[in-house]
Amino acid sequence: MLLDNAEDKISNYNNYCLHYNLTADSIYEYREKIDPFSNTYEKYIIAALISFDMGRMMGRGLRQKYETKSNGFARRLHDKLLLIEPLLSKMIKINLFEVDLNNKNTRDNIISSYNLLAVASKNSLSAAKKEFHVGSTKILHFLNPDLFMIIDANVATALRTECSIPFRNTTQPGYSSDLYLRSLSHIKDLIQNYGAENFQSLESGTPLMRIMDKIAFSHAGKL
Repeated sequence: MLLDNAEDKISNYNNYCLHYNLTADSIYEYREKIDPFSNTYEKYIIAALISFDMGRMMGRGLRQKYETKSNGFARRLHDKLLLIEPLLSKMIKINLFEVDLNNKNTRDNIISSYNLLAVASKNSLSAAKKEFHVGSTKILHFLNPDLFMIIDANVATALRTECSIPFRNTTQPGYSSDLYLRSLSHIKDLIQNYGAENFQSLESGTPLMRIMDKIAFSHAGKL
């Protein structure tokens, strides 16, 4: 089961993924002091994406990654965040246990936000105008790490094998807004069955979905 030996899985992650932890912990700390949808915080999201292996898809050059006037990734991200802010504003300070994932408006807003970030188009966050699914979940996570989960190939593997979420065993596991929402719902049930307080105590002070990310990454056998 995914949460079996959770403490050991977290320990393994912390031993071998210090580079991710240093970035994430610094950004979480800064996020507590600022509006996650502020212009200032955009650069922290960008730093998170670069550190969490999305740099190649963002295009070449640090100026276009960070500077909105360069009309590159920073500009595209800024425009996308303006679109999703009204959809997520009421969810940006609550955790997974406080959100009603069965509420139609909530579900629609999460799905719409995911799709706006992930869609392949002339305004895609991907420099190659391709889909940006993994990056989208990372953006959502750093907007609210107590609610939104990162889903990459490693996490998709864990969700497929242990939670029966129908991701495929392929390079592109079939990421979609529907599977993202299903994953959040299943993880919520999983943590509630484990015990919310017990789960949080696995690493006190760490956002809920960061704890889950560490467990799922380790569980996928990548450490």
